[in-house]
Amino acid sequence: MDFSSVIEKVSDSVVTIVTRQITLDDFLTPNVSEGIGSGFAIGNNLVVTSYHVIRGSERIIIVSREGFISEGEVIAVNPYNDLALLSSELELKPLKISEKVKVGEAVLAVGSPLGLDSVTFGIISSIDRTIQSPIGTQLYVLQTDAAVNPGNSGGPLVNTNGEVVGVVTAMIPYAQGIGFAIPSRLLRSFLENVKKHGRYVRPYLGIRVMKLNKALSTYFRLPTSDGVIVVAVDPRSPAYQAGIRKGDIILEINDKKIENQIDLVSTIEEAGLEEIELTLLRGKDKVKVNVMPIEFA
Repeated sequence: MDFSSVIEKVSDSVVTIVTRQITLDDFLTPNVSEGIGSGFAIGNNLVVTSYHVIRGSERIIIVSREGFISEGEVIAVNPYNDLALLSSELELKPLKISEKVKVGEAVLAVGSPLGLDSVTFGIISSIDRTIQSPIGTQLYVLQTDAAVNPGNSGGPLVNTNGEVVGVVTAMIPYAQGIGFAIPSRLLRSFLENVKKHGRYVRPYLGIRVMKLNKALSTYFRLPTSDGVIVVAVDPRSPAYQAGIRKGDIILEINDKKIENQIDLVSTIEEAGLEEIELTLLRGKDKVKVNVMPIEFA
């Protein structure tokens, strides 16, 4: 199969992210270190990359495929989902974002380390893997066998139409031959959150959930295999105060169907600090509960 037309369509929107960071050695002598990653344009002079690519940087430089250079300014970061939003002076063609992705779908991991095209091919092998984020929290990712080359981190994972289905991450040292990407569903909720608040605000409900399936529902004799089941509730949280308890099954939030953890996180992020309505299944009864999230500090 020839994907050259897809690569050509995408490449002009992919950029190199060069970072400079000042660190101190054991003798407290300052040293300047540089790092390289990738990013991609989404319109309005905005560039998306991975949080861990720009983390701790004193200076960020964005370089286009054609060699044009711009200083990068951090607009917002989401360390929990390893995402960052930058502004630049570069006029780049924005990539389209698609939330539609399925196991077995062909994808390309595209990067631009120092303007060099870096592309690997693979398929989506899982759409709901959980790994550790740069700050140690749970991170919900797509898994692909498209290898992540050095410098590709922060670049787009695209489908055969050239649409972004994820943001490539390469922060897992043991993941040789395995690539991970932040789903575009979480990218879109991050962008909506920033648009609403002017910065990224992490809404906190205080629950831990697990995705249901037919095997789990049969084993635990649950009335449904849809939704996510609450496995823990912080007793000091907004969720607990609203009456949510362990064993409740979340079916919908604000009338949007919840099928997995990604749906849950993204829907809550989009709402930000606004009150949300949860449709729960408690035993055989459907219950609606309103919860006012607080900002996670």
